[in-house]
Amino acid sequence: MLVGVVGSESALRAVDAAAREARLRGIGLSVVHAVVGPLLKVPLGPSPYGPPTGGLRWAGRTTAPDIEVAGEIVAGEPLTVLATRSRSAALAVVGSRGVGAFTGLLLGSVAVHLARRLPRPRCTRP
Repeated sequence: MLVGVVGSESALRAVDAAAREARLRGIGLSVVHAVVGPLLKVPLGPSPYGPPTGGLRWAGRTTAPDIEVAGEIVAGEPLTVLATRSRSAALAVVGSRGVGAFTGLLLGSVAVHLARRLPRPRCTRP
């Protein structure tokens, strides 16, 4: 199971939904954050400034503690990274909104493009 994330509330809901679905299917969860710039805004592990169970990877473990959850930050354009990774995934899950103020009001551009491009089953969470 693949879930693509950014630092948004929608991404947290996507991780939660993907973890529940992965548990139902008896498979692991891969949390992927693709970035094009050097600034990484999504912690995938414990932060020295937050609780030890922080980060999007831990959100999946909280929802489904009995599944394997792997987190990865990948350098690359999000659409390309997620489209490539989804080829081997049972299901690709993304949030419906990005992190931008104006664009956060609309369906996220990555979600729209993935809906058109992915050959595998996909789910967009609000």
